[in-house]
Amino acid sequence: MTFELTQSLINSIIFSMEDQTTVRLMDSKTGGLVVVKSRDEVLSGNEKSRNLLEDGDRYYALPEWSSADGYGLLEDFTESVQSSEVRKELRDVLVNGRGVFRNFKNVIKANPELQRQWNIFKAERMKVRVLEWYNGLRESWGLDVYEMQVDDIETEDLLLDDFGFGEYDPVRDKDDVIHGREELAEEMKYQFTGDIGEAQIFVWQKECQVFDNEEKTGFVCRSGADDFAGCILTCCCSSSSKKTVLVTDFFVLQSFRSLGIGKELLSKCLAHLKGQGTQWLLISNSNIPEFMEPMLTNIGFERQGLFFVADLFNLF
Repeated sequence: MTFELTQSLINSIIFSMEDQTTVRLMDSKTGGLVVVKSRDEVLSGNEKSRNLLEDGDRYYALPEWSSADGYGLLEDFTESVQSSEVRKELRDVLVNGRGVFRNFKNVIKANPELQRQWNIFKAERMKVRVLEWYNGLRESWGLDVYEMQVDDIETEDLLLDDFGFGEYDPVRDKDDVIHGREELAEEMKYQFTGDIGEAQIFVWQKECQVFDNEEKTGFVCRSGADDFAGCILTCCCSSSSKKTVLVTDFFVLQSFRSLGIGKELLSKCLAHLKGQGTQWLLISNSNIPEFMEPMLTNIGFERQGLFFVADLFNLF
């Protein structure tokens, strides 16, 4: 008997995968889960209980999730953390051998934004496991593969609940943007060492400062505690061309990355500029780290010389 995989059911299955004390089965007739205590107890019980595991037409075992799977998840998340200091702290926890899961959670809880990143990361990975399991069942039923987005598990709603996105106000936001640049410059020192690194930082800072006296528009993101998280700012390339706009600042501070803030800032900026009649949006190559390039090309930006260029008239 087949069943539909809903978001609510996915959440219930993920909860059950993490619960190592109770065994549940998928009941395709009711569309929900049924508790069977433990597999050994069911197999050694009465005939009615055994049928829960043996009736493959109605009841299905849930995706397996072991402590080894959980540990692998911790390792993968650790390597995705942007902060080198936090990444080292998490690595130290992983190699200590005792109380790994408890100590890992203690480090995560000390940083609310990191806690949020971890929750999203874990949910997305476990959702992938659920989708693989469900498609295995669909194959046995003779049905096509079920496709569902795995990179946005209610993330957008959570993002908008926890962060505020507002238009750039130079009186309120200018100092935060400048401090944000300084924080990024410190971060770049660890990425690009030596004279070449110093040169890259110098050029990037100069490019930003050149346009500080220009009239800028854009959007700023702040956390629920009103902490500056990131921004995207633009100005006209020349007084004679109002339809061509240059991005002067586009960054998200390290502690707020991997939450979709950069994508949300860019989306709001594109919609705003198009509404004002802007056709061309330019982003300097030096403002874009490599990991952001796929996002721009997927949206419709093209690399042209020193810039990534988008034709807003044909972008949406």
